[in-house]
Amino acid sequence: MLKKSVIYTLIAITILSIFPVTAGGSIADLQYKQKQVENQIKELRNQADELKNEKRSIESEIKILDNELRALTLETEQYEMQKQEISMKIAESEQKILELTDEIDKNNKTLEDRLRVMYKNGTAGYMEVILNSENLIDALTRIDMIQLIVESDVELLKSIGEQKVQVEQIKEDQEIKRMELTAVINNLNTKQNEVVIASRSKENYMTSLQGNIEEIQRQEAAMEEQSKQIERDILAAQRAVEYAGGELAWPVPGHTRITSEFGGRVHPITGVWSTHGGTDIAAPYGTPIVSANDGVVIYAGYHYSYGNYIIVDHGGGIATLYGHCSKLLASKGQAVSRGESIALIGSTGESTGNHLHYEVRVNGVRKNPMSYYE
Repeated sequence: MLKKSVIYTLIAITILSIFPVTAGGSIADLQYKQKQVENQIKELRNQADELKNEKRSIESEIKILDNELRALTLETEQYEMQKQEISMKIAESEQKILELTDEIDKNNKTLEDRLRVMYKNGTAGYMEVILNSENLIDALTRIDMIQLIVESDVELLKSIGEQKVQVEQIKEDQEIKRMELTAVINNLNTKQNEVVIASRSKENYMTSLQGNIEEIQRQEAAMEEQSKQIERDILAAQRAVEYAGGELAWPVPGHTRITSEFGGRVHPITGVWSTHGGTDIAAPYGTPIVSANDGVVIYAGYHYSYGNYIIVDHGGGIATLYGHCSKLLASKGQAVSRGESIALIGSTGESTGNHLHYEVRVNGVRKNPMSYYE
């Protein structure tokens, strides 16, 4: 796109070198030059529109990426919470394993102490228990109790050991789950980074597009000034005849509603503050437009901004322009009379509805049309 911008600049420089601001010559030559400039302006407008459409497309893509990034961030946060919960459970499992290990150690010591005593006492120990018994049944009962205590200790150790194995298995499963979540989170973080990089790349590209658009707009402004200068040269080249005389007639009989006055305004299409060089008069499509005074048509054709338009020379350096017409009824070189229909109301060129864009020019300078009806 930057290469295109350079090309646009070269085009503008070439045009300005072919048609200098001080261009002179016959009206026909000047009108030909103006047509060439208008074609270049139209081309620049088309190129600017293409860039604006591409910019809007990039903006939409950035919005999609932003939404994707928000979704990935939310998903990552959810997995992070799961990972934290599992980490807490792993910590609880580790604490439980420590407690079970401690309990096994304590019970092991108790059992070892009992067995050590029994081993040291041997048969004498059993004989002492039996002799101290009140009777045989009491002696057997005491021996059974000793055995039950030992068996109970063994069963307890076995049960605690099994619990420890189960908790260790749970902890192992939790560790695996935590590793899986870590992998998922890392993958999501990678995707987030990719989306951020893609978004920034598109933002940079959009910035370059905006720069190209602004460059085209600068070129367009320069060429519009060139077009205006050619118009002034055309008017300056008009035959030196006296003004037809009298006040100018209203160009749209029966329709006096003004939708945009002469002077500064926000352009209804570009949205840029600019000077409105005429008066806009609203009227239905096809309403006749009349010549404001006697004169000769010095231009009848199409302009990217005015649409179908006519310029009538009334002599004495005074000319009137009628723009956005749906149809032209007079042709270049034709003599027209005051009040004669020369065109029909329309909305061609840069227009937002049916109306006449009407200008009064004195020696090539746009004047407030309303000043000529007081």
